[in-house]
Amino acid sequence: MKRPDFFILGAPKCGTTSLDAYLKSHPRIFTAQKEPHYFNTDDNYRLTADLPAYEALFAGAADSHLAVGEASVRYLHSHDAVANILRYNAHARFIVMVRNPVEMVHSWHGQMLFNGEEDTPDFQTAWDLQAARRAGRSLPAGCIDVSALLYGRFCSVGRQLERVYQQVAPERVHVVVFDDLKGDPAGVYRSALRFLRLPDDHRPPGGFAVHNRAKVRRNYVRRARHALRPLGRLKVALGIRRPFGISRRMLRYEGRAKPRPPLSPELRRALADYFADDVQLLARLIKRDLSHWSAPRR
Repeated sequence: MKRPDFFILGAPKCGTTSLDAYLKSHPRIFTAQKEPHYFNTDDNYRLTADLPAYEALFAGAADSHLAVGEASVRYLHSHDAVANILRYNAHARFIVMVRNPVEMVHSWHGQMLFNGEEDTPDFQTAWDLQAARRAGRSLPAGCIDVSALLYGRFCSVGRQLERVYQQVAPERVHVVVFDDLKGDPAGVYRSALRFLRLPDDHRPPGGFAVHNRAKVRRNYVRRARHALRPLGRLKVALGIRRPFGISRRMLRYEGRAKPRPPLSPELRRALADYFADDVQLLARLIKRDLSHWSAPRR
């Protein structure tokens, strides 16, 4: 079995699904099914609990594959994941995808709603609930890991990238800014191939379509998720950390694309102020001017 040698760490809602799909189409790259979440041993969102099950995901990797990898978007937030990966493969390379946290946090709230792990549709209200949830109050029944509902901390990608650089040499870390992926996906793909030491002349057969657009659950799917909430309470009572995956398999495709309501100018300004220091840190780390992220949106 060929062990994975590159990892897309996240962050969520930063284009990881799209880049993973582009890389998966390359004949010289093997990527496991997205989101195995094995190395994040410090949170409750471990979808693959043991090493044999994890390594089985790479059984299809052949000698013809010159790069073998996986993408688990909560690795970046995890304090343990990178260290665990380096113990597993000391020569691992890392792709980190980042985004304006004001946009990211709004999109992440929508994703948590879609997953059934958030039960507060209004983002402002969910943002204001962070202190209560940190104290263990107002938690949704379907919540697997409360840290994902602490939106400010979860979307502070500058601090998370800094933690990566404290453990990994910069030349083994490739940072992708979501704005670039959105504006020039072909250029971002070519850059990723060069980072993986592959020729950059391949183009995905399906082109550069956008994957994992914002979605909402249909009403009957919401009712189904509500019916599954007692199972979530039972898991908590029994101390079971690993998600069963029942609702994810049953409801995975039962969504429809829908744009999120825009943030009010006041809330956008408040979020920009909250994330200002983290954006400055990120800008220093990647040596790029990100001041436009804090500018009022036209």
